Amino acid sequence: MAIDYEGKVRALLARAEHPETPEAEAQACAAKAAELMLRHAIDEAALRARRGETPEPVVYWEHTVFGRDGHARARSAGLTAVVRAYGGECAIRGDGTYRQDIALLAVATASAREALALLLPSLTLQMDGAGARAADAHIARYQEQLFRRKADRTRWRNGYLKSFLVGYGDAVAERIAAARGRLRGEGAAAGEGVSGTLVLARDDERVREEFAARFPVLGKARGQRLRGDGFAAGRDAGRFADIGSGTVGGPRRALGHRGRSSGGHR
Repeated sequence: MAIDYEGKVRALLARAEHPETPEAEAQACAAKAAELMLRHAIDEAALRARRGETPEPVVYWEHTVFGRDGHARARSAGLTAVVRAYGGECAIRGDGTYRQDIALLAVATASAREALALLLPSLTLQMDGAGARAADAHIARYQEQLFRRKADRTRWRNGYLKSFLVGYGDAVAERIAAARGRLRGEGAAAGEGVSGTLVLARDDERVREEFAARFPVLGKARGQRLRGDGFAAGRDAGRFADIGSGTVGGPRRALGHRGRSSGGHR
């Protein structure tokens, strides 16, 4: 990523993450940062193709999803969707039991990996902050005497929060995919010799081939039961940020897109 793009992106994400930035402004900053990264990657890929240069490499990396608060599975579901929306492929290692971290095992082009290395930590901070605020507001509506024990109240809040995190990531991924489609379509509409559409189609195929070579056999992730109210609230919050999945080892159902409650997943 060129220095001017990276500097702008880092400044936008820093603003988005600042605790005193109003939420609407923070989400707008995150949206602009993601669009800049997407546009830069597409422009650079098309330019390389027109020059007759070899395409950028497809790379593998691992991203650790924090789990000591017990929410690693929910976070990993949302972040996996974001990686895929950005044109990558992703598996997971671990299931977050005993409050352990989960590793995202990702394959993408070098520019997508660079962009995601900036975006995923920032997005995690944003979704965690929005989720905590939403969960606190939600549980405040219930009188304490409605719960027999304090632990019951905590479980009710955590159930809402986990569903919120999955919904947030789901909406962000949807918007990334839409932005990616718009940007690559611009090149095709302009009648360029090598359009963004063609370049990204080639990149997507190379990513799929590399992912299949690295992970020829995948288990299925254990499904998550999600609450409709928390998932819908997360989707609503995630729509402001403009910005399946398998596991290594173990026959578990895909994390994030199956095993959901009937509460409103598209």
